[in-house]
Amino acid sequence: MTRIAVIGAGSGYMPGVIRGLLHRADDLAGAELVFYDLDAEHLDVMTRLARNMFAARGASFTVTAETRLKPALDGADFVFTTFRPGGLSGRHLDESIPLKYGVVGQETVGPGGFLMACRSIPVLLDIARTLAEVAPKAWILNYTNPTNVVTDAVTRYSDARIIGLCDQWVGDTETWAELLGLPLAGLEIDWIGTNHGTWAERARLDGEEIDIAARLADSAPPGEATPHRDPASMAEAGKALGLLVNSYSKYYFFHDEVVEKLRGTGTTRAQDIMAMLPGYYAQVAAEADKADPDPSRERGGGEHGEFAVDIICAIARDERRRFIVNTRNHGAITTLETDAIVEVPSIVGRQGPTPLVMGELPRAVRGLTHSIHEYERLAADAAVTGDRRVALQAVMAHPFVGSKRTAEKILDEGLAAHAGHLPQFS
Repeated sequence: MTRIAVIGAGSGYMPGVIRGLLHRADDLAGAELVFYDLDAEHLDVMTRLARNMFAARGASFTVTAETRLKPALDGADFVFTTFRPGGLSGRHLDESIPLKYGVVGQETVGPGGFLMACRSIPVLLDIARTLAEVAPKAWILNYTNPTNVVTDAVTRYSDARIIGLCDQWVGDTETWAELLGLPLAGLEIDWIGTNHGTWAERARLDGEEIDIAARLADSAPPGEATPHRDPASMAEAGKALGLLVNSYSKYYFFHDEVVEKLRGTGTTRAQDIMAMLPGYYAQVAAEADKADPDPSRERGGGEHGEFAVDIICAIARDERRRFIVNTRNHGAITTLETDAIVEVPSIVGRQGPTPLVMGELPRAVRGLTHSIHEYERLAADAAVTGDRRVALQAVMAHPFVGSKRTAEKILDEGLAAHAGHLPQFS
């Protein structure tokens, strides 16, 4: 019987995880699900919701709730991590502090992502230590941000088996299908780089190579921007570079414009989410006790969990399916060191991910991607050790930050603001 622990099961993303489990209910029939969270009230809502959604659809899952970490992990085959240390108030600080100093504030990249890494990594390492006692062969499937830095730290500072997950590549593939006038079905793009820093110079439609340069020249007018995606900036950068670019490329290639826009909004993304969450949780709670619940699809409530559940099935059933995941390089990208954590196409089966050899990074983004990787390595080291000098080196190394003085101000204010969640720096 497969035992899956979900760490952060009180999260607003859980309706999407539940739907993801239903997506593969037959393949995981009889699985035991352990929902863990520190917020007992939200955990109870999501547990009741899951039980009733599973019952209404005939899914044979056993669901238990747990607020203690060790019992939640005991005997687990898979550990799905999707939590946010410091909550949305912490995200607000990650977004707002760098912005004060003219730097993009974001929860996964730049100095804001660094602060998030410093809160996330100690928790993941505690999970890894606990797994060494109670489930040493378990796979951690990590969605906790910033996933590339977290995966690097867990890989180098523990013996736990971990795969970093981010479904951004799915949305980016959908965006480029629209921009290039291609059907999504049968479109396969070789995204390579680091998480939120991926690029592609090769793509195929039904196995046939696509002339990306020609397609870029004739690309369709971009659609409207969303909080997560700006097709216009993707199209502009893509044409300039001759590559397919990821949706986070706007932060690198249009940094100052993004700063100006963020300053003009008046609120951070975290504040916007905090304003809608009470209504969201109220709707989910109202659905939880219905015979056939249909919770909101906001905040990842749609198919957020499908990717992770597909990875679980690929390992448990040795399906050897192709996914884009964050894992050790092992020569997949020849211009990065072998133990770097990279986001690349991989074949996932019983032994976990086997990265496919992709060759060199495109020259136009090679230096940028190397800079991002070096920042991530320093960030992981700083988050583990609490060494302020290494922390300053990490912030200084990030491409967003062009000044030692600016790096010092952001770091000092950020560490002070998050002091309650950063014991390693005390």
